[in-house]
Amino acid sequence: MNYTKLAQHLLRGGDRHSSIYVEGLCAALKLRIEGEPTTVNYPQGSLEFDAYYYGCRRGADEFRNALIEANGNRVEAIESLRAMAGDAERRAA
Repeated sequence: MNYTKLAQHLLRGGDRHSSIYVEGLCAALKLRIEGEPTTVNYPQGSLEFDAYYYGCRRGADEFRNALIEANGNRVEAIESLRAMAGDAERRAA
């Protein structure tokens, strides 16, 4: 899945965010969708760490919202996120 494209879709029309924030958002979504953890490469207490952390929070919230919209059906929630990322046709192939 193209997590950067998904993040751009989720953040459209809102405030501008740093690339580190988007990196955190993508990391949180990747963890929840693929189970792939990442490491934080920014020192705790730095502005970069805070941006990454808040991006992770947003990613977790977005995944939770997708689950709520899918009535708790994880597969359906992931498919809706894939569709937002433009991966629906690739997934079906």
